[in-house]
Amino acid sequence: MPEKLENTFQLLPKKLIVYKRAHSVAWQCRYKIGNRWFAASTKESDLNTAKERAQRLMIEAEVRSAADIPVVTKRFRDVAKLTLQTMDTEETRGKVPVSYRDYRRIINDYIIEFFGNMSISSIDVAAMDKYRAWLGVKLGRAPAYSSMRTHNVCMNKIFEEAVSRRFIKSSEVPKLETKGRKSDKFPTFEVEEVNAIMANFPAWIARATSEPKRQQRQMLFDYVRILMDTGARPGKELLDLQWKKIRVKITDRAEPKRVLDQDGQVQSIAYEEDEEGLLDEIFARDYYVFMSVSGKTKERTANGFEQTFKVLNEIVGRNYAGEKTSVRKLTEKNDERFVFRTKDGLGPGSFNHVFESFLEEHNLLIDPVTGRKRVFYSLRSTYATTVMNYDAVPIRDLSKQLGNSVGIIQKHYDRASGESIVENIKAPNAKKALFDTSKVRDIYKSNKL
Repeated sequence: MPEKLENTFQLLPKKLIVYKRAHSVAWQCRYKIGNRWFAASTKESDLNTAKERAQRLMIEAEVRSAADIPVVTKRFRDVAKLTLQTMDTEETRGKVPVSYRDYRRIINDYIIEFFGNMSISSIDVAAMDKYRAWLGVKLGRAPAYSSMRTHNVCMNKIFEEAVSRRFIKSSEVPKLETKGRKSDKFPTFEVEEVNAIMANFPAWIARATSEPKRQQRQMLFDYVRILMDTGARPGKELLDLQWKKIRVKITDRAEPKRVLDQDGQVQSIAYEEDEEGLLDEIFARDYYVFMSVSGKTKERTANGFEQTFKVLNEIVGRNYAGEKTSVRKLTEKNDERFVFRTKDGLGPGSFNHVFESFLEEHNLLIDPVTGRKRVFYSLRSTYATTVMNYDAVPIRDLSKQLGNSVGIIQKHYDRASGESIVENIKAPNAKKALFDTSKVRDIYKSNKL
């Protein structure tokens, strides 16, 4: 029980007290919620008004406690938990940014640990500098620029929560500056290593020990193939993709499709039977898949081609077999379902660990040149390198395809549209090389067979 002070009035026995400190104008109050006492200012100088205000404060606190909302809300830990609750609510409403998984991990594992007992209003730029130094010690290395940027995003979400609940004013939110060590370039794959990835995936999927694991592996294969066909940023750009954000264009070439032998020589012209049984020449087709994806700064178009169209068809065949639909129908009807989902509508979760396991199993995880681990961004680096080396894709067009928003190239050629670059970025020679599974060395065979 708190010590009784002068000018103290007990409104509810052992539950609600109003008091005034010496030399203070406003009346204070203490109220008990559960087994814990809380203190607050009524901000009232009139005793009767202060008593009414104290009762309202206690009732509001009881309501928050019953709703499992922290009673004391200015403590950073409490506001952070409210932020996580808001993210959970958004998830139940179908708003599921892939990045939220990373945000939850960072808030729970790092931010709350450091700032937890501090007042939300006491955190300033100096406190963030101390946090960055502490994070470096905890990680065993200076945090990278990209990592600190993500941590700042998490902090800003917590500050937004505090402002929306009127715990602090917007003017009290510190302006967070991203500082960190410059990240090294991601290690890339050699073309023959990409060939090994493509060749080993089907058997690896078949070896899954459960149906959920098999579906996740299949989804990962779909994801990797589209990454290698488009150079899209791993994560949000593709994993948040909806069918309504896709447009497909298929064109016939002027010449018939040729069947080539192993040496690349024309073996024959391909034919198919029409409805009357007559043989018609099969004309070669070009596939263009225009995907509206959310990049780092704005929505942009990522161009996919035959491989992307093939993967999308496979997804439709697996997930929508009973609907008698197609890629075209889903896109033309502006279907709001996500592309990277199981037939039951489940999302992929985190692919990072699964992809790392696949690479390790097939002796592809460590770059033999740099000695560093490959990650999803290694695929993006490989894509960019290969399309430039094999097809001499202009840097201007590659810049638009990758969604680079920084640098002179991007600034000078900002008028280039997604469709205006589509022929240049098609890169047929690079794609032929990357998706060739005919000559894979034994070194890349599964080490579990």
